[in-house]
Amino acid sequence: MSTREAILAGAEGVLVRRGVDAASVGELAEAAGVTRPTVYAHFPAGKADVVAALVARVRDDVLAAQEVRDTSDPTTIARRAITDYLDLTVRHRRVLEVLAQLARTDPAYSSVQTELLDRVHRRNARFLARLADEGRAAPVMAPLLVSEAITGIVRRFAERIDEDPDVRGDLVDAAVAAYVALAGLRA
Repeated sequence: MSTREAILAGAEGVLVRRGVDAASVGELAEAAGVTRPTVYAHFPAGKADVVAALVARVRDDVLAAQEVRDTSDPTTIARRAITDYLDLTVRHRRVLEVLAQLARTDPAYSSVQTELLDRVHRRNARFLARLADEGRAAPVMAPLLVSEAITGIVRRFAERIDEDPDVRGDLVDAAVAAYVALAGLRA
């Protein structure tokens, strides 16, 4: 693991546990096993740059997971996309919570959060609209609303999986079933 990655890994735990405002660069350094100057060498603006890097990593992971190339079977694509989205939400749940906290008071983070969700929802809406045009889907509501609804389901299921990983399989199946029903997917 690179020093930069070690700082981000350590910082994630500290920021989640202490909150962004309470955490210090010294705590971030200690959690990563490096010195304060090392943190500043990789993140010149200190804590603000660390938080921005964590949020960017989550954004990139979520958007990359949506890059599904094969569109021959919408249900298979939905299963893969929903499973990936749920797993990413579980893995990054704490950073997403920190982002939501920051977004309430900082317009810059609010913009990042909005961009992340808007991009996810727009991509999914385009996918559903294309399937509807091809006669392979009949969404029960506007495609954008289907995407927003499934995001809410995924967030709640991520909390439950975080509390009890044994329920993952059942909740993946339930989330996929909800998406298939809301999207009106046809084989």
